Amino acid sequence: MLASRLFGRTLREPPADAITPGLGLMIRAAFLTPVEPGRYVWLPLGARVLEKARARLSAALEALGGQAMDLPVSVPEERALRALLPRHVASHRDLPRLLYGFHRRMADPPWGLWRWREREVLWAMVLQTDPATRDGFCEEVLDALRQELAHTGLEARRAEALDGAVLVMPHPSGEAEVLHCPTCGYAAVAEAARFQLPLGEPEPLEEVRPVATPDCPTIADVAAYVGVPTARTLKAVFYATGPEGAGEVVFVVIRGDLEVNETKLRRLLGGSDLRPATEGEIRAIGAVPGYASPVGLRVRPARDGTGVLVVGDRSIQAGANFVAGANRDGYHLTGVNYPRDFAVTFLEDVAQARAGLPCPECGAPLESVPGTVLASWWADRAVLHPYADPDGVLRPVAVGWCRAEPEGWVAAVAETCRDEWGLIWPPALAPFDVHLVVLGKDEPVRETAESICRLLAGQVLCDDRDESAGVKFADADLIGCPVRLTVSRRSLEAGGVEVKARTEKERRVVPVDQVAEYRPQTPDH
Repeated sequence: MLASRLFGRTLREPPADAITPGLGLMIRAAFLTPVEPGRYVWLPLGARVLEKARARLSAALEALGGQAMDLPVSVPEERALRALLPRHVASHRDLPRLLYGFHRRMADPPWGLWRWREREVLWAMVLQTDPATRDGFCEEVLDALRQELAHTGLEARRAEALDGAVLVMPHPSGEAEVLHCPTCGYAAVAEAARFQLPLGEPEPLEEVRPVATPDCPTIADVAAYVGVPTARTLKAVFYATGPEGAGEVVFVVIRGDLEVNETKLRRLLGGSDLRPATEGEIRAIGAVPGYASPVGLRVRPARDGTGVLVVGDRSIQAGANFVAGANRDGYHLTGVNYPRDFAVTFLEDVAQARAGLPCPECGAPLESVPGTVLASWWADRAVLHPYADPDGVLRPVAVGWCRAEPEGWVAAVAETCRDEWGLIWPPALAPFDVHLVVLGKDEPVRETAESICRLLAGQVLCDDRDESAGVKFADADLIGCPVRLTVSRRSLEAGGVEVKARTEKERRVVPVDQVAEYRPQTPDH
């Protein structure tokens, strides 16, 4: 590729709308240009990088038996692929399968290091005979993707997620929060993180007693008034499903020093949409806003039943003699204990983990680390389609989903692989292996440059522009190809072509016929 014919102009200064250093360099080096916040045009240099990312991700899945497919743009990939199962999966002979492809989608809210408003994703559908095999194979896929990221110098950390796992690269501008234990290595995204609940020493159970709590609108006020820590209180949080007045109230009871994790709660309830319950809806189930507890309420014994649907977080077992609402304005109860004094429909982990809480594996304090998600997998919990096993018994297909972010990968490399002069592309994603700087118009210089371009067979960006040496060298550093070659009258007089790696200061002159030996090696799969 001749630089004189390349579409896109380099910039000397980063634009004002570059929200990160890496994005600023990508725009300056003419890899992409913003058309509006969060939406970018990939210019020819950037398109080459993105195509390399796609190719490497595809090759990683092909090595695991993946088969590429194209899906309609207007249909979500999960819905489109589920429609395939009844027609194409009938028996165990049709399993296992790994299907994949690329799909553009809107991003709302904005996602990733560069706050994309639309993005391209690599999706993969895993079809297996049973959940355990599915989960194991999804982990293989995730590890293959992790190895591809490692080829570009990125250290992506595996972290637990609900029904699966993610690969997260720590970064201060990342969209995700990971709770990490520096002692044992446990890591999980905040929405799925677990933590230990110290039970404390057993103590005699007190009798339930009402106590007046005037002007105590918050848990902290109640705890201070009664003289107990917030961990000795029970907090009532109310949600509702469906339209106001016609939905179902969900009553969550949790220890007062913790918050409800709505992602865990939705998962427990089968993905139900939740909204805050109104005061009228709360009173309709017999509870009093600000002074509520399950004590005295008729609690539903199962998901499908009559009574109040109460979700108890497991923290209600971590302690005794709690202070809880009396379902009476201005009053609370002391000496409340589960299960002696109230029942719940579900007893599950619906608490939000946070930094400082004990690691679920070793008990050391968890730390919060921001990062960006580059790949993930999760199990499809729906029973989608049956297949006939070798004995003719119908069993549900175990479906898993994997996802990778090609543009997120490129963004992560741009943020990580750079210096004060520009980008430093690893060979696996570099737009060209070699940046050839041509200085002078002498015939020997021109002929040598042409021979190098032929020798490197399309993997060279040849800067043949009528610019000064300083401008050409600056642009070569800005664009960041792994190797810079310089051909000039001086280099030819010294015996050949000047070679300089982008990551090194040292320059050397080598014979023209040895130039190919300095071409960077792209890692294999």
